[in-house]
Amino acid sequence: MSSNIARQAIFNRQNQLVGYELLFRDGRCDTFPLVAAEYATEIVLNDLFVSGKTSVRTVSDGQPCFVNFSYQSLINGTALNYPPQDLVIEVLENCVPDTVLFDVLVDLKNRGYRIAFDDFNPCDAWRPFLPLADIVKLDFRALSPETISRFVLDCKLTTGFLLLAEKIETPEELILARKLGFDLFQGYQLSKPERIPFGDVTEHVA
Repeated sequence: MSSNIARQAIFNRQNQLVGYELLFRDGRCDTFPLVAAEYATEIVLNDLFVSGKTSVRTVSDGQPCFVNFSYQSLINGTALNYPPQDLVIEVLENCVPDTVLFDVLVDLKNRGYRIAFDDFNPCDAWRPFLPLADIVKLDFRALSPETISRFVLDCKLTTGFLLLAEKIETPEELILARKLGFDLFQGYQLSKPERIPFGDVTEHVA
């Protein structure tokens, strides 16, 4: 029986598996359905930690779980119901970069949660948030090579976060991401999302 979760692998520079982004799926649909982001987050977390249908360790092969959080989920404190050692909080790109969100993320960091900024927009409004980041994800489908290169040059040497190249879909993009010094990699060139069946997760093969 299929769950509501798909997972997409994340690799380091040595091509080692270091985590999974968990993605909401509904019924037979293998793409993100038209539902509120808060609902999707709630279902994924419930399947992982509450329902008993599977376990977080089984779903992630013991690796960290990257889970998307909307603005509303973050300010509602949804993450506080789940253990920080198993969770990387992905701040969705459509969150509002205001003082309320900033204070929430500071509190989560202080409680031991890891913070990743998904589809990061390298603009002035988000720059004050960068010291809170453990991981910054840059979308190779949405940003130009020039924008990506400029961000890496501006920030990589002065901040402590890891850079994750996401939506890597061609060998050329992977080569570029490695050349620019990215630490982590995710995309169809490396691994496509796979639906997680309840109680029967096959071993990942890179």
